[in-house]
Amino acid sequence: MGKKIVPIFVIIAVIGVLGFLVSGLGGKASAQPGDQAIDFELKDINEKTYRLSDFKGQPVVLNFFATWCAPCIDEAPELEAFGKEYKDAKLLILAKGESKKRIGKYIGESDSQLTYLLDTKEEISKDYTVIGQPETIIIDGNGVIVERFSGPTTKDDLIKMIQEKVSP
Repeated sequence: MGKKIVPIFVIIAVIGVLGFLVSGLGGKASAQPGDQAIDFELKDINEKTYRLSDFKGQPVVLNFFATWCAPCIDEAPELEAFGKEYKDAKLLILAKGESKKRIGKYIGESDSQLTYLLDTKEEISKDYTVIGQPETIIIDGNGVIVERFSGPTTKDDLIKMIQEKVSP
């Protein structure tokens, strides 16, 4: 009888530990549509510091990017066009896991005019639960996430989403 009780206690203990871990992870801030965007601070390749909260009052598009990601590279001209033509939202490219040197080289070779922020340790990517790339998050002027999607996008689709989902 005693031999049967030990496995039951082990199972109960494992379930308890798993429950504790899941409830602890559940307390972390979310980054889904309807949630308040998580503020962050990152630097660009020139060491200029940017905070998401610096753009309060205007829509922000966060695009998680990597230089080795083929869909990111394919999407880049569309983001470049969006950044040049659409002035009603701030576009921030978060270089996920990239070094300053590598992003600097990419910017030089592509002649990009966008704002690339270095998420070298992927801390912001983790806060926003970004696993792949490209991933795009649209935030309204009140700091609320209104759209989130994975995969490449186009200038026109971004503009349409902002106009439909962001209150004027």
